[in-house]
Amino acid sequence: MRKLCAICLLIASLAFAHATDAAQVTGVMDGKKLQLTPELQKRLVEESVKLLASSSNTVIQPKSTLENAKRKSHLHFTFIKPRSFDLGIEKKTETTGVQVKEMVITLPLSSGGSWIDSTKFRWFCSKYDTKVTQEMEEILRLAQKP
Repeated sequence: MRKLCAICLLIASLAFAHATDAAQVTGVMDGKKLQLTPELQKRLVEESVKLLASSSNTVIQPKSTLENAKRKSHLHFTFIKPRSFDLGIEKKTETTGVQVKEMVITLPLSSGGSWIDSTKFRWFCSKYDTKVTQEMEEILRLAQKP
């Protein structure tokens, strides 16, 4: 009985620890839902960190909503616990360590932007480094395969 309790506690603590770092990623491209496995979701989160850090246009957008951005082809990220991001290539105090709750990245990446809902402001980022966008586009190609 003790072993069973110990195993249950271990599983519960691992599940809780994993859930606090988790993000849910969904997406639509050309009207079709993307097939995002947990591994692809993890890779997209990792690449989104690089994408936002490479942005050369980062501004606060108080009136825009994420719902408007979801009308186009997009990736939608929801973080169970806000995740820290650095926004833009210019490292300013207000764009470093932004606690992101949710974001929508419109596609294609070459002409799209990121709409970010943080714990303090709503941000818009665009004009990304092309090397970073190519990595993310490769992941999106994998998500389109049946």
